[in-house]
Amino acid sequence: MTGPLSYSGPFVITGLSGSGKTVLSRSLEDIGYLCVDNIPLELVPQLFSSSHDEMSRLVVVLDVRTRGFTDLLPAIYAELKAGCPELRLIFVEASPGVLLRRFSVARRPHPLRDRSLEKAIAEEQGSLQPVRALAEMIVDTTALSPHDLRRQVLSMAGIDEPQKLMSVEVQSFAYLQGVPPTASLVFDVRFLPNPYFEEKLRALPGDEPDVVQWLGGFAEVDEAVRRLSDLVLYLLPSYGQELKTHLTVAVGCTGGRHRSVYVADRMARVMREAGYEVVVHHRDRDRWRYP
Repeated sequence: MTGPLSYSGPFVITGLSGSGKTVLSRSLEDIGYLCVDNIPLELVPQLFSSSHDEMSRLVVVLDVRTRGFTDLLPAIYAELKAGCPELRLIFVEASPGVLLRRFSVARRPHPLRDRSLEKAIAEEQGSLQPVRALAEMIVDTTALSPHDLRRQVLSMAGIDEPQKLMSVEVQSFAYLQGVPPTASLVFDVRFLPNPYFEEKLRALPGDEPDVVQWLGGFAEVDEAVRRLSDLVLYLLPSYGQELKTHLTVAVGCTGGRHRSVYVADRMARVMREAGYEVVVHHRDRDRWRYP
């Protein structure tokens, strides 16, 4: 990668097919940019007619899939630069051998699919030289995996602690309704004392004050919440280093109304206090009604 990503945008991203433009744009999207991919060239100036604040976080991805791309982009880009001097063009490329291997592994067709893959790569590389010459930044992904490219983009954008990008969803659920399919971490709290067997608490959910007070009176409940929260807080930085931006922590009990709701709320509070962005979703809390 040549040239530091020291400005906030906006950006036009283009380059060779299979070089990593999508990974680059999604990495920017994860840190708050608005990314628009593969729109007609005649619509591009309209995107850059928005307010300055909106435009500064705009990323437009263009390539040879766009009709008239190589012929029309230089003039369009010059017009855009005249109205928006801070606009930057990023050109993404990789060696022909690497591109050939990536298309072979992905089993996706090259946009220039009416010829051999080797010829398509060579022709695209030649036709895009005038576009490449306009770029303020050249990104060569030959030696980078998608994971490495994403990490490098975040670092260049000033995100040295990727875990700060992570949002956490804590979800309570009922085992009777099945484990949430998107859960990364699943905790079964059916071993805890059950308010269902208390007549006055049976109909109340786990976030009602009476149930909270009852469950909070058990030392084993506090111990379980502490240990489970400590485990999640231990794991979250590692997930962040792997560039995971969303993590679902699922907490389950039999009916999803009492214990799982209580524990999910408590764990979410601990994670918020540790500085994480946390949302709570009680999937099955209101599914059951008791007499």
